Amino acid sequence: MIKKLFSAALKAAVSLAILYFLFRNINTAALWETAASVNRLSVAFAALLFIATQSVSTLRWSIILKKDMEISYARLLSIYFIGMFFNNFLPTMVGGDLVKGYYLYRESRRGDVSLASIFMDRYAGFTALMVITLAALIPGYRLIRDSGLPAFFVLLIGGFFLMSLVIWVSPLHSWVMRILSRIHFYGINGKIDTFYNVLMGYKSHYSILAKIFCCSVFVQGGVIIGYYILGRGLGMDIGIGYFFLFIPLTTVISMLPVSMSGLGIREGAFVFLFSRAGVSREQALTLSLMWFAMAAIVSIAGGVEYVRMGRASKEGAAGS
Repeated sequence: MIKKLFSAALKAAVSLAILYFLFRNINTAALWETAASVNRLSVAFAALLFIATQSVSTLRWSIILKKDMEISYARLLSIYFIGMFFNNFLPTMVGGDLVKGYYLYRESRRGDVSLASIFMDRYAGFTALMVITLAALIPGYRLIRDSGLPAFFVLLIGGFFLMSLVIWVSPLHSWVMRILSRIHFYGINGKIDTFYNVLMGYKSHYSILAKIFCCSVFVQGGVIIGYYILGRGLGMDIGIGYFFLFIPLTTVISMLPVSMSGLGIREGAFVFLFSRAGVSREQALTLSLMWFAMAAIVSIAGGVEYVRMGRASKEGAAGS
């Protein structure tokens, strides 16, 4: 418990330190003016698009799970939003994926399937993000050619490709597992193998893979377009190509487990990247913070659902 609290405090300190540095180096008056001048219709449309992408994300999860279990879409949507709530409001203590896995295990009593489905959900989303990024690089390379950013894209896409080979090519996976077994991974190897066997069950289900990939393209593309619409509402006069290049990078950077929900890290990346496209630092910072606030507000529905499910469980226990 003390270790978790220390980790939470450290991540909070990182977020606050980066945000302090960012705010110290911008025009605060211009920041507030930018936020106040945002087009309200852009905010509303971006919020609706965000809700739509999360709903399709739940659909993707339900498609993944249908191979092994039957759980209603409404139930999964409830669990998905609870996970969003924990990601946004209690990210350093209990991750949203862990919460989703717990609720799914409570429904199914299948820990291996629960873990594999959440991994596949994340992996499908990341695969679509990399495909979109690679496609955007073809016409968009000229936008970043002289910025030094191509190296980041090579590392990102190349690293993902290598990780995918280890996951899906059985001889490579076996080789990696043999290496892990030599360093005595404290009994986790068996659990990894159990999880891996469930995961490999999806290899022959081409229709499932095709459906979840299509869902993922909609989700990732929808998020990028949502950022673009919100950015236009903030007066950012740059092409959509920059968003298809920069949003994947900021998404990956914000996944680094060094801050609270990526707060601070993400904003720094936005300022660094978009300022090189001619956007003011104030606009870039406002865009990032506004999207985070919008996502947090939407995820409050998951907090309400968490309380409701807790009460329902207590009433059920009392009734029995």
